[in-house]
Amino acid sequence: MKRSFRRGRLALAILLGVPACLMFLFSIARPVMGSMENAIDPVLSASCHRMPSRCIALPWGVSGLCARCTAFWLGLSAGILVMYRPMIRVRFWTGFPLLLPLILDGLLQYHSSYVSSNSVRSFTGLAAGFGISVIIMGRVKRID
Repeated sequence: MKRSFRRGRLALAILLGVPACLMFLFSIARPVMGSMENAIDPVLSASCHRMPSRCIALPWGVSGLCARCTAFWLGLSAGILVMYRPMIRVRFWTGFPLLLPLILDGLLQYHSSYVSSNSVRSFTGLAAGFGISVIIMGRVKRID
């Protein structure tokens, strides 16, 4: 692998991975942040509806994002770590099936009286986050 390609891939992983990690950490740490809550609330509110009934109940309080968004940011972070490894060769299109649970759950809730549980929301968010990272990181062409 050429050096410039590795640097570009590393830069992409950092540009996507650091904000994703921070969003996940802000979500689970928000209940114990004290006065810093006011500083991160606008960031969290911009990306999520934050309905209390759909947030994850943690031992130290309620997460700052809903279950799906919290899991999405975790999946995105984990996916970027996995996809960054040079020995992993995955085509970008393999990430699209991981988006299907999120799409199906959303459509089912929108068009019927079905209401998903937080565990289903967490699963669909985790899968979608991982899928998005596969699509983005897998799209970077490898130069051997």
